[in-house]
Amino acid sequence: MARLLAAVVILAALVLAPLADPADNPTLIATVGTNDGFDIGLADANGAPVVRIPPGTYTIVVRDRSTLHNYHLASNEDPSVNFRTELDFVGEMSFTVTLKGGVRYAYACEPHWQTMNGAFFVTADTPPPPPPPTSVPLPVLRAGVTAGGKAFISRRSVRAGRYRVLVQDRSRRANFHLAGRGLNRRTTMRFTGRTTWTLRLARGTYRFGSDPEPLDGRLRVR
Repeated sequence: MARLLAAVVILAALVLAPLADPADNPTLIATVGTNDGFDIGLADANGAPVVRIPPGTYTIVVRDRSTLHNYHLASNEDPSVNFRTELDFVGEMSFTVTLKGGVRYAYACEPHWQTMNGAFFVTADTPPPPPPPTSVPLPVLRAGVTAGGKAFISRRSVRAGRYRVLVQDRSRRANFHLAGRGLNRRTTMRFTGRTTWTLRLARGTYRFGSDPEPLDGRLRVR
C-alpha cells in the first residue's frame, strides 16, 4: 500500500510540474522566396540579420513564400538540428531548436543552394568592440618670441578650426601673447622654452605680439 501511495504522489508531481512554454523561447524569423525571388535569410525579432547568437532554445518561424524554393537549416557539427520545408509548401511553419555554443549553423534553398545560402555562429562570447575612430592630426601653427623680443607666427591667414600652436619663447624679458574672438593666451615674462596650445580659431582677426607693447601682429582666420 505504501509503495502504491508513493507511486501516486510521484505521478501527480509529474502531471502538475510546469512544462516549458515554447512562447517563452526567443523567436527567429526565417524567410525564403519572397515574390518567387531568390532571397533567403534569418533575422531576430527586431529584423536584424543573425550573424552571431548566444546558445539556447529558439523558436524559428519559417516564412516560405514560394513553391520554387524551400528552407533547410542544419549543421555538420550538431545533427540534432536539421529541419526543412517542402518544395511545394507555401506558408508559415515553426520549429523549436536548441542551438549549441561553438557551433556554426547554415541554411539554404536546396534547389539553389549555390546562390541562396547563409550561416551564423553560436557563441556566448560578445564580439570585440569596434576600433576607435582614427583621429585626424590637427594642423600646426608655430609661434613665439625671439631672444630679442620680436613676436612671430608662421602663417598670417588660416581657415577656421582647431589648431596645435607650438609656442617657442626665447626671451626672458618678453612674452608671446595671442588674443582675439574668445581667446586670450600668453606666456609669462620669465618663461623661456616651448609649450603647446590647442586652440579653436573662429572667423575674424586675431592680434599677437609681446606685452606690454601693443599687439600689432595680425592673424586672419577665414
